Amino acid sequence: MFTTVDSERKKSKHSITQDASGASIKDAKEEQQSFLNNFFDSFFSIKDNYLKMQVIIFLITLLLSIVLSVLTTICISVSFGLSFFIGSVFGILYLRLLAKSIANLGKSSTGVSKIQLLLPVCLFIFTSKSEFLEILPAIIGFFLYKPAIVFYFSRS
Repeated sequence: MFTTVDSERKKSKHSITQDASGASIKDAKEEQQSFLNNFFDSFFSIKDNYLKMQVIIFLITLLLSIVLSVLTTICISVSFGLSFFIGSVFGILYLRLLAKSIANLGKSSTGVSKIQLLLPVCLFIFTSKSEFLEILPAIIGFFLYKPAIVFYFSRS
């Protein structure tokens, strides 16, 4: 009916740096940070130089297109910025298809595929049929991958 209390147990103090299992909270944070560090190290330490170059050029193009699209949206107009961004997305897709075709050049094909040439045609048709999009900024955005390539090769 009555509960007894262990006076020795009452005297033990709990640290605020430990969780209920007794493991240190700092250890859990360090483990999480090491996991993130390992993830980013493995992502950015790609062994294949061609793949590493592709990823860097894609990221440069994506960052450049986002920054320039936001700037053109603020400075010029929303339709200009959106057209620019859509064109840059088509340019990134074009660059990806071209890189994939070049990667298969010696293995399974003897020439570069022509399928990626449909993307600029589709972009032109898509922007010309849309009332909100403009053709010129979309085409300029499409060729945005070229400055990214120039930047990538000029820095080394």
